[in-house]
Amino acid sequence: MKDILNQYKIILVLCSLLLVPGCGFLTEDPHSGQPEQKVITTAESLHQLAVISLYDNIGSAEEGKGLQGTYRGIYDLQTFASDEAIIPVRGGDWLDGGLWMDLYFHTWQPDNEVVANAWIYLYQFIGLCNRSMDLLNTYRSLLSAWEYAEYTAEVSALRALCYTYLIDLYGRVPIVTTLDINVLDIVQAERSEVFRFIWNELQQAYPYLFDARSNKHGEYYGRLTQPVAAFLMMKLALNAEIWMDDDWTDQARPDGRTIMLKCDERELNAWQAVCYYGDAVRSSIAGYALCSSQSDCFAVFNEDAVENIFTIPMDPAVYRNRFQNLFRSLHYQHAAALGYGGENGSCATLRTLDVFGYDTPEEDYRFASSFYAGVVRINGAPLILSNGDVLIYQAREVRPVLTGSPYIATAGARMQKYAFDPAGIFDGQLRNTDIVLFRYADVLLMEAEAKVRMGQSGQEEFDQVRSREACSFHLECIPREATLENIYYERWLELMWEGWHRQDMIRFGKYSSLPEDNYLQVFPIPQVALQTNTNLRQNKGYE
Repeated sequence: MKDILNQYKIILVLCSLLLVPGCGFLTEDPHSGQPEQKVITTAESLHQLAVISLYDNIGSAEEGKGLQGTYRGIYDLQTFASDEAIIPVRGGDWLDGGLWMDLYFHTWQPDNEVVANAWIYLYQFIGLCNRSMDLLNTYRSLLSAWEYAEYTAEVSALRALCYTYLIDLYGRVPIVTTLDINVLDIVQAERSEVFRFIWNELQQAYPYLFDARSNKHGEYYGRLTQPVAAFLMMKLALNAEIWMDDDWTDQARPDGRTIMLKCDERELNAWQAVCYYGDAVRSSIAGYALCSSQSDCFAVFNEDAVENIFTIPMDPAVYRNRFQNLFRSLHYQHAAALGYGGENGSCATLRTLDVFGYDTPEEDYRFASSFYAGVVRINGAPLILSNGDVLIYQAREVRPVLTGSPYIATAGARMQKYAFDPAGIFDGQLRNTDIVLFRYADVLLMEAEAKVRMGQSGQEEFDQVRSREACSFHLECIPREATLENIYYERWLELMWEGWHRQDMIRFGKYSSLPEDNYLQVFPIPQVALQTNTNLRQNKGYE
């Protein structure tokens, strides 16, 4: 088996070389050579090469790649182009040609590096999925009918996952499902067409996926199972008003009550579909529930957290996936005191501090588990800096540009959501804590929101999330009504640092302050992609 694994990794490298840099589409004959013939001799070897190998792309050690964990990719677009977090300029640190300020102030251009990285990564991943489909068809004789259905379902669901990020980030994108296509024949599809494509792919794949836990060690660890697909369909349905809108620059959007989606054998509107697949997650034999504390989801060894649905597996001895977010946020000497490295960068915005009620009698109990703020303590003792001062994170002194500020190195509340792993190596970037992508608290909040948008009460689901930790630790939880406004802020409190806030801002109509800025709800088609394929048209507002 080890020989097979080594050989399929080599083949994946060869496949990736066929991808056009900056666009991800094939230009060479994909059938030339076929070095996989020496590797694929059994159903097991085909499964490893065509299906299991794809999961190497969910996380990454390479900048700009992976769904989360690394710099300058999808996570940074979702987080630092929202108002929840910022990487301020700290003198000569974090200037980076204005990259982070462009994200914060929404002044990005088609040549923005992060915008290009996410596009390249997603289309390279799609290209590998298409390659896997080709292999499954080429060597179909090795498989039973059920194996073929299972394997193709898992690959198409992974491809649909990639397209879900593409439709969110870029709006109108090309749908490519085969290797046998010339780059000059590739054109963009309308956003609503891409949405329908993703939905249909997941609908067709769902019955053949396994109803199993993805976050636990075992055969399905880190894989796209039925609960993961159900969660993904909840996200699609919840954002249907946005992602079915072919002109997001105007003031109109479709009504979720009239957007009809096929859910197994039923036709439901978007809000009903959210609840339908929420029930599917809940009724899964995998069994999901809220952890007694949110912190359990992000503990050092979180593989048994009953709340986590889809994660990126982490283990310094096994996986190369990196988690750089803590490393990027902590002050140099704070990280050093923990045995890590630190880059003294990302922190909470003033708006986030206000939402959490920081340093007020109404401070949300989740602030302490999400941020380091105030005096930094190591094993109960204040951390003393090299100049003799106590390290104090001055949370409310954060500004976009801190050059010249007395708090240039200490301004801002820093990330703490993931537990410190004493066994972490490479400055703590290689660690044991799995990166959380989907979790059950989000399922409940999506259901609450969908019900309220239908004119129903989402109070039960809202209260489960809002009060679970307060009840566990006998803390006072200020009651709130499950209105859309309160659900928006509850999502902020609960899902901070998890890469959802930009999407939430757009859905709740809080991303563009002026109608003429609505075009900023999607990023530009990267310049490098436009140069590769002249059929592609730039998104409105970026021409």
